[in-house]
Parts: sequence; C-alpha cells; structure tokens
Amino acid sequence: MGVAWANLAVSAASIQASDEQIRAAQTAFDGVREEAAAGARTTLDVLDAEQELLDARNARLQAEAQRYVGVYQVLSTMGLLTVDHLQLGIATYDPEAYFDAVKKAPAHSVQGKKLDRILEKIGD
Repeated sequence: MGVAWANLAVSAASIQASDEQIRAAQTAFDGVREEAAAGARTTLDVLDAEQELLDARNARLQAEAQRYVGVYQVLSTMGLLTVDHLQLGIATYDPEAYFDAVKKAPAHSVQGKKLDRILEKIGD
C-alpha cells in the first residue's frame, strides 16, 4: 500500500506544480497579448503563448485524474472499493436472494424444450 500512498503524494505535488504553471502561463499569455495589441508581438506569438496556457491546464487535469486513480488504488488495496463503501446507491448481487428466486423455477421452460429439440437435431 506504500506505493499507492506515494502515488497520492506525487499527484498532490503535480497538482500544485500545475497550478503554478497555469499562473505563469496565464501571466505570459496576458503579457504577450498586450504586446501584440501594441504591435510588439505577432499573432503567432499570441497563439504560442495561448498553447502553453492550454498545455498547463491540460497538465493540471491529468494530475487531477492521477490523484483520483491513486485514491481508488488505495481504496482497492484496503478492500474498500465496493458499492456499499462508496455508497453508490445501486443494487448489488446477492447470491442467496438469486438462489431463492430460482430454486423453485421449472427445470425446463418452453423455450428450453425447443432449444433442446434443435440441439438434438443438430447433433444427429
């Protein structure tokens, strides 16, 4: 489980670094855009700065996704990655209830008998 906790710590650090990268890229983009408005930068410079900002935002999203994966790895390692623990509000498979529901079911249905006849003809 140590690896999973380490991954969480790395994800948290990546998120912080991405936040700083976004702030720097936003500042650079704003500056390049102002310089372009004054005629000191080209449209290509603005587009490059905007791409760097988009890349920084993408890196943050990837770091966040890795954090979620890490959380689920920890839960899985602890045996807590279950519908009940996560309180998903969906029905879970209950083998006893299923057995009780089918134990008195007919051994052969009409469809089953038709299928048996077909299988017998194919087997000949």
